[in-house]
Amino acid sequence: MSDIDESFIPSPPSDFYETEPDEAPPLPADAQVPLRAVRYSSRKRRWAQTSNCARGVREPLPSIFRLVTWNIDFTAPDKKKRLLAALSHIQQHVLDCRTTSDRPEPCCILLQEVHESVFTQILNAEWVRRCFIVVPASVDKWPDKAKYGNVTLVSRTIPVVNVSTITFSNSNMERNALFVDIKLSVPAHEDEPHLSGGIVTLRVANTHLESMPKGASTRPRQLELIAAALRGREVFGGIVAGDMNAISPTDETIVEAAGLYDTWEGDDNDDEGFTWGYQPRERLPPGRLDKVLTTRQEGFIVDEPERIGIGEAIGRDKWVSDHYGLVTRVHIMRED
Repeated sequence: MSDIDESFIPSPPSDFYETEPDEAPPLPADAQVPLRAVRYSSRKRRWAQTSNCARGVREPLPSIFRLVTWNIDFTAPDKKKRLLAALSHIQQHVLDCRTTSDRPEPCCILLQEVHESVFTQILNAEWVRRCFIVVPASVDKWPDKAKYGNVTLVSRTIPVVNVSTITFSNSNMERNALFVDIKLSVPAHEDEPHLSGGIVTLRVANTHLESMPKGASTRPRQLELIAAALRGREVFGGIVAGDMNAISPTDETIVEAAGLYDTWEGDDNDDEGFTWGYQPRERLPPGRLDKVLTTRQEGFIVDEPERIGIGEAIGRDKWVSDHYGLVTRVHIMRED
């Protein structure tokens, strides 16, 4: 008998598009388009779409979760080996799950540059099947003609109530942002008999902004679109993490211009925060390309991120990724 908890698996609803994937129209640009997440049913032996109402939610919900983000490089050879090595590193060394039967603490894993040829490896991974909800359901939900894209994994201990995507109209690289709305608890006071002090919805965005110096003119607009989506009236607050491609002088101001806050407490020139440029050495100088940004600090706190994946390789000079990943913790706080 499987130990997978299927209590949250509803009957799969129809998807946003009723046409077959190869007939689906391109996603509207710059509009927040609803998607569906999927979770694996061991009973049915297939991935099934989840509902967006989180039926079966039980308190207490988590008040703290881990957030992991990692660009895993779609260009280098051995894509399958590198993806599986990245998942294994996150599983065993970041979330301390030594076997595929070990359930992680509540967490969201944000991956960028997942190549279309290895997307199914995520769905086939036993640990992912047992423990996670996956967004999107297929590569057809990436921007039209994209050969690689973003994938978000949410542990089954966190209810997902909405999923959506924004395809950037100004992108020449088929870039987008992927959003998940998750339910979390406000911690109850120790003198209160309640399981929690309330439930809030936090929106988490996974993105890969336009690359290279020539993308400097498009990244501000892309981040502005994300920031606006994170401030939806129905959400408590928002976080965006991923590869921000901060390589130009103008990138030093776009976070503040979008009304967001950087969780990195050091200086942009502090090499302790650099996430790219070492594996291998690049023609551009090393820099802090990957970031975790928030809409505000009231009501929740995001710890300063730490780097992961440093030196991880599948062979001599065969790095798992040219980027380091980041891991942090998000804490929902009481107003008092």
